[in-house]
Amino acid sequence: MNRFLFSLLTFVVSGFALGQSKQGPVVADEKITAAVNSAVDGLLADKKVAGAVSLVAQGGKIRHLQAHGKPVATDTIFRIHSMTKAIVSAAALQQLEVGKYELSDPVSKFIPAFSKHPTMTVEDLFRHTSGLAYNFTAPEKLVKPYSSPKLWGGDLEHFCNELAEIPLVHEPGKSWTYGVGIDVLGRLVEIWSGKPLDIYLADEFFKPLGMKDTGFWIEDPAKKSRFATVFKSSSTGVVAGGDPLGQKYLDKPKLLSGGGGLTSTVSDYYEFLQMIADGGTRNGHVFLKPETVALMTGNQLPDKIPNIFFGEEQRTNVGFGLGFSVVMEKSADWDKAARVGEFGWGGAASCHYWVSPADDNLIVITLEQTVPYNWNLELALKPVIYKAIAK
Repeated sequence: MNRFLFSLLTFVVSGFALGQSKQGPVVADEKITAAVNSAVDGLLADKKVAGAVSLVAQGGKIRHLQAHGKPVATDTIFRIHSMTKAIVSAAALQQLEVGKYELSDPVSKFIPAFSKHPTMTVEDLFRHTSGLAYNFTAPEKLVKPYSSPKLWGGDLEHFCNELAEIPLVHEPGKSWTYGVGIDVLGRLVEIWSGKPLDIYLADEFFKPLGMKDTGFWIEDPAKKSRFATVFKSSSTGVVAGGDPLGQKYLDKPKLLSGGGGLTSTVSDYYEFLQMIADGGTRNGHVFLKPETVALMTGNQLPDKIPNIFFGEEQRTNVGFGLGFSVVMEKSADWDKAARVGEFGWGGAASCHYWVSPADDNLIVITLEQTVPYNWNLELALKPVIYKAIAK
């Protein structure tokens, strides 16, 4: 059986697994399949990746769904790390819609421990302008506090109280620093809703979206065999390694990390992204208003912050909304294939996703577990997928 026929069979079977009541069978696109397979095969041959799952959707239909390389399947459960952030941001925005806060409210209004800092707003948490950091984005003098087991060793309430003791890396609203702001948002969701974060996300997103394999830990023992292995890049290729954040995921964690704690599958995360792409509604259920989704998918950074950056890595013409990075203009020196209006993000083990509204809501998700973080799959797939869908 040739590759295309095998892939087509795989896609149709996968479509039934995803649930025909939602999507119908997968509508395979030969051009997309060929382009993705060629690019991923090259990375596998060069030992840049051990295994991955790729999904491409357009116009509300899945056009490609496939596992590549070492033992992974389309239902493999991955650590999605910072892909968690968009879901928790959406949860916090639900609370905005029901009037629990204003974006301009000081965080200290709800978590008094932050009153010792210059005023950071709730909006600052969403867009990473709060002055909070991670150990890898903090100045040297703050690396140790941000790495402290005491900071990370309790629940979200404990985390926020300990975090408030760490100096800010800059005045809120004055610069962009990738940090733990979404973990603080997770605590605020608990305060506003009166529910633990895991229960809130399950009730408001995972159950109504059918995200049956998404959570902060793998609770069902029968699913543990589907949990992906982490691989580490080395001079000879990729070898089995450990989780970059030291998380175990097989028991309920003390800290329900809104910034990086979820595990999920490619089809589960697709359901969330398709809901966002469709303006906040999925399967007849309204999760967010269209105008709220627009806050997530449009740049919300002030004019004095022209783009997001990681040290010397300036992501030219890339801003940040209340949940996603956003491509504002074409760039000659950063992600050259990106389309204006694209929004997306990724996770610490080299997971990636992006959505292009201008291309009939093109959605691309690539899940792997390779550390340290790299852009190999996204940068390899983006130009060839856009070429494959060109009319």
